[in-house]
Amino acid sequence: MKKWCKAALFLLPLLLFVGVVNWYVDSYAYLRVTYDEIADKMTNMSQNVVGLEESDYNDRNLVLACLNAQKEAKEVVVIGSSRVFTFEHTLFDTDSFYNAGLSEATIYDLWAVTGILAANGRLPEKMVIGVDAFLFNAAHNNDRWKELESYVQYMDNETGRNTGGGTGVGEESGGDGNGAEVFGEGAEASGKDVEGRPNTGRHYGKWLSLDYFRYNITCLPEGKRFDVFYTEDWETELYTKHYDGSVSYQQELREVAEEDVVAMTGQAMEEQVVYRMTDYREIDAESMEMFISLLDYLQSQDVEVILYLPPYSPMLYDYIESEDSFRITLEVETKIKEIAFEKKAALYGSYDPEGSGLQMSDLYDVYHVKTEKTPDTFFPADITD
Repeated sequence: MKKWCKAALFLLPLLLFVGVVNWYVDSYAYLRVTYDEIADKMTNMSQNVVGLEESDYNDRNLVLACLNAQKEAKEVVVIGSSRVFTFEHTLFDTDSFYNAGLSEATIYDLWAVTGILAANGRLPEKMVIGVDAFLFNAAHNNDRWKELESYVQYMDNETGRNTGGGTGVGEESGGDGNGAEVFGEGAEASGKDVEGRPNTGRHYGKWLSLDYFRYNITCLPEGKRFDVFYTEDWETELYTKHYDGSVSYQQELREVAEEDVVAMTGQAMEEQVVYRMTDYREIDAESMEMFISLLDYLQSQDVEVILYLPPYSPMLYDYIESEDSFRITLEVETKIKEIAFEKKAALYGSYDPEGSGLQMSDLYDVYHVKTEKTPDTFFPADITD
């Protein structure tokens, strides 16, 4: 008995220390602050969130939590990469709006976000899809979409892709190994069951997880922890996620000097790098097939599809036109115009910045257009050529 008491006296302080560190640092937002709580503040209290970038947040978990927290379908939903992040509800003259753009998005992310909306029974009246040329470059796909893999599988089932030699992903989707099979706190709002639904609420098992502790303890010396605060301000000094899903970048980016953007672009050209466009020899057939299937599915559900081609800067576009290794960008635009014409879908923008009058001073960096210039990039494209 004495041995057990001594062991307990020894272990209790250690367990308490593990629990306190895991709660305090909570690097993945499992315990102290959860994505469901953030989503509730954004969705139900119209609060904007600051501190996400500094906390290295998982934007796919946040999008899932926000879409699950919504009580009704939106009039307009935007999906795409970070190049649509600055699309705000004011651009579309409606408060019934959500920007579900994701960083480093692939075609699987577009598939997954649509799956979340469909499974929840909340497909919008209009879906705006940012169509980056790199969506069809399989050489630069990433695995971040696997956070939402169960919704990719859901869409495969909805569209019949899993019976016709499609992606084949998620056949035994068991989540991410961190409690993904448990429903999040906002999941009960969903309409249809989705096997392996990620948990965006609390992961109680992480309180005393030694693996989680080992990672969290490495964050302490740098003062890193998951921590956010809420504001009604639309812009702050830091990266701000708006309640409508759009983003205001940090002040240093909003006030970046034109010569710095020119220098960054010049360096990219010198290094012969265009984001996710290297090793791009042909349009990936499966990615294009998924894109077309996505449009077909949305239109079959009476969703109005609006396609958007985000423009490059004049300096970068001239470089793309002049380099054989990047001219596939022009082929992608031609293909998207053909698809828009065939599907009778609205098409706005162009990779060519000429139509929007975009200047180097209108960018935060090499690829992202400043918020105040976004409306001017949203111009009708000619799809009759």
